[in-house]
This record gives sequence, structure tokens and C-alpha cells, in this order.
Amino acid sequence: MWWGLNSAIFKSYFSPSTNYLSIPIVFTAMGIKENAMRQFGKQAEVYSKANIFVDGFHLSRIVEKSCVKKHHRILDIATGSGFLALEFAKKGNFVVGCDITREMLLKAREKKKSSGLNDLDLLLSDVESLPFPDQAFDIVSCRFAFHHFPNPEKALREMKRVCREQIVLVDGVSSQDYEKSRFHNEIEKMRDPSHVRIHELSEIQKMFVDIGAEIKDISHWDIPQDFEEWMKRAGTDEVKTETIRRLMMESLGDDSTGLRVRFENGRLGFAYDTIILVAKVR
Repeated sequence: MWWGLNSAIFKSYFSPSTNYLSIPIVFTAMGIKENAMRQFGKQAEVYSKANIFVDGFHLSRIVEKSCVKKHHRILDIATGSGFLALEFAKKGNFVVGCDITREMLLKAREKKKSSGLNDLDLLLSDVESLPFPDQAFDIVSCRFAFHHFPNPEKALREMKRVCREQIVLVDGVSSQDYEKSRFHNEIEKMRDPSHVRIHELSEIQKMFVDIGAEIKDISHWDIPQDFEEWMKRAGTDEVKTETIRRLMMESLGDDSTGLRVRFENGRLGFAYDTIILVAKVR
């Protein structure tokens, strides 16, 4: 059964008087998720300003690819500082942004206030146990967070459950070469303890097949990264930073990370292969 924006059941989930950021919630896979909450809580200010998240052109491209229509209801999973949720809200849609990290949602609330957009609610919630009825949203999106999920297929199934039409997934993908993918993920985990796995594209495609969703479109998008900014964003300590720098410099010859590492004008950098994946769920 579908419920409208002004219906009693909808208001029971989104009461203006409710402080969604203070609602206690129960998480599974707590060790991994506690790492994520600590990491993003500690680095909330930095993440809220990082170029990779702020990129307006990338955000508008995601919204365009989603084929969103006015008055669609959208759930943005692991919304962080709310960049994608706010981009959807600009189109006159009602949007809910959820995240497991309170500090990130507080940053999102600041951005919502400065934007003047009212059609956005923020909710402290775990993607594996969403507090919504089946098919509550037209579109469910997730940007740059899938690699932090301890049980990605379970998360996808829950995203599908609350979705009527489309899932939009945006994340980096690792090399299809097993050894390169393994090495890449080892470096990511060293840099950021909340990292779980950047998946190969074929792994993501299989997950969507397994949950019964039909992939309609996949767009690739290279995102250049500066090494120093990448380290600063995660708050990586000096010892690990130097270890990762050495490993990436050593990968210049054979691209053993699959990240197309480069060293130009005294600066170390690389490129993330990211995807915008759109899948039909019904």
C-alpha cells in the first residue's frame, strides 16, 4: 500500500517535531559499523568539504541519470553531509537522507538550513534495517558508501524492499584483476579502518542479479585524486601515510593497484574508476 506525503502513516515516520538525530538504533555487525561511526564522526568536518563529495557536476549527472520526476520520493542511503539528498531536493522532490553517523547528519542539517530547502528529512538509521514500509520510495540512492557496508547484499536487499522503481548506486570499483583488487583494498584498509571492500564491477553486477534487480545503465566516471588530500580526508597517521606513499610509488611501473598512479610536478596522484549504476527493481 502506498502512502502520500500528507498521510497519517507518512507523518508518523516524518513528524516535524521529532529529533531524528537522537533516536537510538540497533546495529548489526557492530565492530565494522563502530569503525565507520568513529571514522566519519572524527572526520565529519573534512568530509563535508572534500572535493570528491562537493563536485556539483558529478551530483547533477547522478540526478540526471536517475530520471527523477518532480514529486518523487527519494531515500538517500549513507547520506553523509547530504550532498546528493540536497541535489535531489532541488528538483522539488521529497527526500529522506539517512546515515549511521550523527556527526555527519549534523553537517547535513547545517547544509539543509543554509540551502533553504524544506523537502528534506534526516534520519539516524542503519541501511540493513530501514524503518520504512515496503515500496515507500520511488528512488533509493547511495553515493560513495557501498564500500563501507559489511554485508552489501543484505543492504541492497533492504534498499530494494523500500524501493518502488529504481536504485541508484554510485561508488568506486576496483580492478577486475584479482591481485590488483586485493592490493588496492589492502591500501584502502590501511588508510581508513572503516573501509570494507571496493568491489570489482562484476561482483556488484552479480549482487544486483542475486536480489532480482535489473541493471538498466552503468556509466563510468574517472575521479582524479591528490594523494595528500586523500590522506587528509581520512585522517591517516604519519607512519601509515608514508607506508602507503611508498607502496603507491612502487606501483608506478606495473599499475599493481589498478589505480593508474602517477607522479607529476612533485605530486603523487591517482584516479578512481567510479560508476553510476541505475537498476530497476519492480
